Amino acid sequence: MATSLLDRILQFFRSPRGKKLAANAQTRAQQLAKDPRTQQAVKKAQDRLQTAASDPRTQAKIRSFVSKLNKR
Repeated sequence: MATSLLDRILQFFRSPRGKKLAANAQTRAQQLAKDPRTQQAVKKAQDRLQTAASDPRTQAKIRSFVSKLNKR
């Protein structure tokens, strides 16, 4: 029986090695979240996204992209 990629990924993360990897990633993510430089980079990215989203041309591109996705 063939297992899907998602099944194999879930199986890995249920293993001791996968659990350790997930715990390490969570710890690292928490450290990054507390880092002022990371917070500044996230704030800068948010500002850029908000600026781009308020542009009518960008909004038109997004609507066009979404409508193409909906047609699939």
